[in-house]
Amino acid sequence: MAKAKPRFSYAGTIGSKHQVRPGTTGEHERWADAILPADAEAAPIETETNRRPLVALGSVVGIAMIVLVAQLFRLQVLGGNRNLGLADGNRINQTITRAPRGVIYDRDHNPLVLNVASFDVTITPELVPKDSSDRQRIFSRVAQITGANTQTITDLASGTKVNPLQPQLVIAGIDRDKALLFDQESNNLPGFSLDVNPVRSYPTGSLLSDVLGYTGRVSANDLKAHPDYLPTDYIGETGIESQYDNLLRGIDGTQQTEVDSARQPIKVLASTPAVPGSNLVLTIDSGLQQELTNNLSAQLTKTGATEAAGIAINPNTGEVLALVSLPSYDSNQFAHGISQANYLQLVNNAAQPLYNKAISGAYPTGSIIKPLVASGALQSGTITPATTVDDKGFIQLPNPYNPKVVYTYRSWEPGGLGVLDLEQAIAQSSDIYFYSVGGGFGNVVGLGVNRLTDWYNKFGLGKKTGIDLPGETTGRVPTPAWKQKTYQQPWYVGDTFNISVGQGDLLASPLQMAVALSSIINGGNVMKPFLLKQVVNNAGQVTQTTKPDVVAKVPVSPTNFQVVQAGMRMMITSGTGCCYIQQYISVPVAAKTGTAETDPGSGRKPDSWFEAYAPYGPNPQIVMVALVVNGGEGADFAGPAVRDTLAWYFSSDPNRGQ
Repeated sequence: MAKAKPRFSYAGTIGSKHQVRPGTTGEHERWADAILPADAEAAPIETETNRRPLVALGSVVGIAMIVLVAQLFRLQVLGGNRNLGLADGNRINQTITRAPRGVIYDRDHNPLVLNVASFDVTITPELVPKDSSDRQRIFSRVAQITGANTQTITDLASGTKVNPLQPQLVIAGIDRDKALLFDQESNNLPGFSLDVNPVRSYPTGSLLSDVLGYTGRVSANDLKAHPDYLPTDYIGETGIESQYDNLLRGIDGTQQTEVDSARQPIKVLASTPAVPGSNLVLTIDSGLQQELTNNLSAQLTKTGATEAAGIAINPNTGEVLALVSLPSYDSNQFAHGISQANYLQLVNNAAQPLYNKAISGAYPTGSIIKPLVASGALQSGTITPATTVDDKGFIQLPNPYNPKVVYTYRSWEPGGLGVLDLEQAIAQSSDIYFYSVGGGFGNVVGLGVNRLTDWYNKFGLGKKTGIDLPGETTGRVPTPAWKQKTYQQPWYVGDTFNISVGQGDLLASPLQMAVALSSIINGGNVMKPFLLKQVVNNAGQVTQTTKPDVVAKVPVSPTNFQVVQAGMRMMITSGTGCCYIQQYISVPVAAKTGTAETDPGSGRKPDSWFEAYAPYGPNPQIVMVALVVNGGEGADFAGPAVRDTLAWYFSSDPNRGQ
């Protein structure tokens, strides 16, 4: 039987002496065929690889890599600052040194606002231990030392509604003994800090509250508007404190101290000193402010009225020398945080002590508007200084649509004042004369509503003066279009009569009237009133000085202005203000009274106005406007307040009036 040939044998034979003899070519090919991939008839050695497990594994790895990269991005980029703060919080203690706000002075450098230390306790939620028993022990001890509410501390520590890396106020204004005790135990109260926060003190109390305003803790809205503020910071809320908060606010200092595991200091790593805010010098004359306040308060007592306002400015520069609004409030009430009860008492007071009547109040002006009407009428050629009107005490106008209906417009003097020229009309405050000049009557064509309101606008009425205080009113200069839109009624000549004498819907603030009067005596310059005189840095260097700003020019000739001034001077020497003013004041004075009906049917007294300037002549130094709301006749109540204040002003300094 022939031997079976091994399938994978070498294609050759082995001799007896174990020598390999090459076989034939065909045999070698058969061997190669045996080890090469099988043909169609041969059994397969390998099968095709299944790729699905590899794809699944790759997907898992890819997803894991994406998650890992996203987590690294979140930790290092999005939350980098936070996590760095947490890491540093374990070994670095950072404290903030509060920068004191700038001091505010009057024009003579008497301090009006100072800083005093307030001790506040704050919490940084992320630095509080996570163990619940440790937290409760610490919270209880903080509450025991400071008097804070434990639940308040717990809520703050949760950090759900606040930035957990920023200090949050726990309790403000603790007394010195509590502050010392807290400071001694602070190493055992991780996450809590004692801040020494400079807060405001107002030595003048309520005297200048409507000028200075007050500061308060930042609100949520404040933090949105000022991302650089901390939740424990103070911000100017009203008045100069608000207007110039960016100048008054300094830059806080910081100190980073390395601490050990027991939070004991090892060394100071970095320190940046606090930079105090800039100091402000105001245009306010504190003595004049006090005198005007006292004299207006006396008139409130005399009349039984509850509200008054007064303002004094330099007509040549726009400097505000005094600004009074009564009743007022004590700014110190807000310095440490006013109680809810006290705040509601101020808010619910019918006399509105928080309302700055000198700049925010809009009132019917009464006859102090007449110098403006006279100036515009002279310049327009509607009248001349010699134009006369026979004041019989009333004017009667028939209804243009029904002549049987007659409207009567009366003067303050029922029997009339007789025949008057312009100067006499100003001095005697003739309503009939100015009805005629404004709306037209008899031999006077009149300005008409459009030209009249245009002149009011030229003098600055109906718009803000631009004073550097928040909350200023625009007042109101009514027009036919305004009346139609507001009341759906047409404009009548009687409406023009009313606004020609400061009645009807014409409204202005005491400040607006002071600016308008200033333009009559300074050559037509509508000045921008201002309170900030200088900014002074902590080295005592003046870094900013406010320059007078002429915002508009009233196009009235000097000659026409002089006629109006002469009429105001005549009011003092022989008119409605005769005798009772000039004898008290050492320099010549020119003035105008005003009595404005507010609601005759209600039985309320009219508003009492008085405006004056001195010295009368080429070098006026002061303009003053006073208002006693529902006080009565202007000459009887607002007038004495101006008289007594001007008398003090010129007698207190012999150089004034020169």
